[in-house]
Amino acid sequence: MPAHHSDAPARRGRSAWRRSPGTTLSLLAALAAGAPVAVLAQAWPAKPVRLVVPFGTGGSSDITARVFADKLGERLGQQLVVDNRPSAGGIVGAEIVARAVPDGYTLGVSNVSPHTVSPVIFPKVGYDPVKSFTHIAFIGTVPVVLIVHPEFPARSVADYVKLAKASPGRINYGSAGNGTVGHVVAEMFQVVTGTKLTHIPYRSSVFMFTDLRTNTIPTSFDALPQNTENIKAGLVRALGVSSRTRVASAPDIPTFVELGYPDLVGENWLGFSGPAGVPAPVVERVHREMMLLAKDPDIVARLRNFGITHQPMTPAEFNAYVAKEFARWRPILQAAKIDVN
Repeated sequence: MPAHHSDAPARRGRSAWRRSPGTTLSLLAALAAGAPVAVLAQAWPAKPVRLVVPFGTGGSSDITARVFADKLGERLGQQLVVDNRPSAGGIVGAEIVARAVPDGYTLGVSNVSPHTVSPVIFPKVGYDPVKSFTHIAFIGTVPVVLIVHPEFPARSVADYVKLAKASPGRINYGSAGNGTVGHVVAEMFQVVTGTKLTHIPYRSSVFMFTDLRTNTIPTSFDALPQNTENIKAGLVRALGVSSRTRVASAPDIPTFVELGYPDLVGENWLGFSGPAGVPAPVVERVHREMMLLAKDPDIVARLRNFGITHQPMTPAEFNAYVAKEFARWRPILQAAKIDVN
């Protein structure tokens, strides 16, 4: 949807150009002098900004994009156009961002799947999760929740494990797709509990939830944000979450840690990133506006309601965080031998 914002910034921008007829000549002169990045960065944004979401509508990445998009567009004076590109554990969307011109007009929602998991478990990925990107604004983390259809007999994680051990491979679980955080946490769950489940990957959480609600699949491992309201409405039953501590928006759901599985911790992280080489002034502007919006009462309430825990970081800290997470998860994922065929 178009961002609804005052046209005052646009009017000021147009009148400024009218008042300064020499601005165009100055810009051309600066370009000829070999300073295109600085000049273009000063003019940014002069047109709408594309925001690539590497997953479908309704998932945690899409929710995060839409929580910020309109208000960020208002602050920048240009619309942020959300572009959902779901496929292959977020790889397709991440590649679009990595290959874009680094002028600030293509940004993307980055998360654990395309920047930590997929580069390990998929045989060919056309980008480096750190070097191919400018990681700009870290937003926060969300846990994975184990949810079941209301008719599923297990009413606790202990019940679920007992049923799974009694019928190896007979319980199906859905995820938002191969390489997503739900898929990875489910694989970890099987390792630490000694169970064998059957994975049913979907193109997105929305498609997965449709089958879960109709009991086509009985259980799922999925990020919490897109399931919070469904859990509250009783459409599904939550058994456990993969965070270290209970989530404020869902305090009744126990963690796997407190249920006796201290190593079963896995969270999705979310942020805004661009291709490698985005000009520093653009990075600073986007980061500054995002951090201010993270304090906006409406956005704070929405993030809390979805179970997204905000964690402020500088761009340098965000880039270091991605590198650290990739290094941390790589041996775990390699040992798990996750099959994406």
